[in-house]
Amino acid sequence: MEDMEVLIEGRTEHRLPPVKTDRTDLQMERHGKGPADRSHRGPFHNPAMEGCRTRSVLLMDYILDTPWFKNSEIHVLDALCATGSRINRWLTELPPDKVKRLKISGADLDDEALEWAQLNCPGVDFHNMDSRQLLLSSGWQWVDIDPFGSPLPFLDAAMQSSARKAVMEITATDSAALTGSSASACLRRYEARIRTDEIAHDSALRLLMATVARTASRHDRMIHPLLSSWDSHHIRVSVKVIRSIEGANEVEGNLGWRVAKPTAEELTASVEAGLHSNGSTPGQPFCLLPLSHPVARTDKRISGPLWVGPLFDSEVLAAMTEEKAIEMCATEEAASIKKAARSVKHWAGESELANSQSLIITDMLPQCCKIKGPPALEELIAHLKKAGHQAAIARWPDPAIRTNASWSEVIQLVESEFDYPPM
Repeated sequence: MEDMEVLIEGRTEHRLPPVKTDRTDLQMERHGKGPADRSHRGPFHNPAMEGCRTRSVLLMDYILDTPWFKNSEIHVLDALCATGSRINRWLTELPPDKVKRLKISGADLDDEALEWAQLNCPGVDFHNMDSRQLLLSSGWQWVDIDPFGSPLPFLDAAMQSSARKAVMEITATDSAALTGSSASACLRRYEARIRTDEIAHDSALRLLMATVARTASRHDRMIHPLLSSWDSHHIRVSVKVIRSIEGANEVEGNLGWRVAKPTAEELTASVEAGLHSNGSTPGQPFCLLPLSHPVARTDKRISGPLWVGPLFDSEVLAAMTEEKAIEMCATEEAASIKKAARSVKHWAGESELANSQSLIITDMLPQCCKIKGPPALEELIAHLKKAGHQAAIARWPDPAIRTNASWSEVIQLVESEFDYPPM
C-alpha cells in the first residue's frame, strides 16, 4: 500500500487508494467533493459525508458524558464501514478516556476496503461479512447504519440485537423514495405516501423516524429521537433505543399525518392534539394530525403515516455548538474550521424549540400575506423575540425558522415590518 492518498477530514488523517487513472475530466472535477462515483477509486469513500461524521463524533462525545451507558465498556458497530472513515474519526477526535471505553467492530463485504480500514484503524475488529449476521451475534450498544440506498434491510437485525439501552444512527440515501419523488418506491418500501412540496424533506425525516419507531416496536423496543438532519443527498436520524414493551405499545401515539392547506377543522384538531404550535388561524400551509384522525388516502394533500413527535432532543441540540465542533473536529486551517462550524450551524439555537413541530419556510410567506418578498431571517427572528416569542433560524437548506408564535402573529408581524418597496 505504498501508493496512497492521505486525506485530512476533521482532525483525522485518512488513507485511501489513489484515484483510478481512467477517470474522465468531469469525474476528476468532482474528486474530493462527493457524493462520489462508486467506481472512483475502488474502495468507497464519500467526502460529502464529512459533516455527518462530524456530528457523529459530537453525539458520541455528548452521550458518553451522560449516565446513559453508566461507566461500562460500550460495544460499537459501524455496520457498513467501507474504509473505516467514521471509526477513524471516533478514535482520533474523541478524548482518550472515552476512546478507552469503546469496543469497536466494523463490517463490510468489500475485502479491499477492509484492508484500508485496518490500515486506518489498527486494533479494531473488522469483519468481511454481511453486517446483518454480525448484528445478530451480539447485544450492540451503539450501531451506525449508513448504506448505499435504503437502510431497511438492516433495521430488523439491528433492533432485534440491540442492548437494553442503545443508540442507533441511521442514514438513508434513497431520498427520491423518502421524499415522494419516486411514489411507487415510497409506497413499496415505506408503506407511505409523501406529497412532493416545499416541506417534503421534513416529511422524509418523519417517514424515516416512523419506520425506525415501528421496527423498534416489533421487537419490544421504543425510541427517543436525538437528532435528525437532511444534507444534500442523504437523510439521517439518531435515536436512543430502549427495551420496553409498554413503550413499544404506545408507538402509534407518535404517528400521524401531514396535511397541506389544512381546513379550519384540521388545524383545530392539530392544535388540540398538541401537534401544532402556530395556532388554528386559517390560511396556514401545513399541519400535522394524529393517526386517529380520519383521512382519505386518496387526498393529494396528505402525507404519511409519519412520525409526528419531536425530531430532536433539546439537550443534545444545545450541546451541538459551533465552538464545540471546531474544538473537537477542526484543524487550524480556515477551511477546516468553516466545515466544522457549518456541520452544526443553527442547531444550538433551535434547542429551546426542539419539542415544537413548527417549521416555517420563509420563501413561502409572500404566498400567504401581503409582502413583496421573503423577510430576512435574522430580522424576523429579532422581531419575534422582541414580541416575546421563542424563535430560531432552522438548520435547513432552504431559509426557514421555528417559532412558538401563532400564525396570525407571524403574518401580522411580517406584514407590518417587511412590506419592502418594489425594486
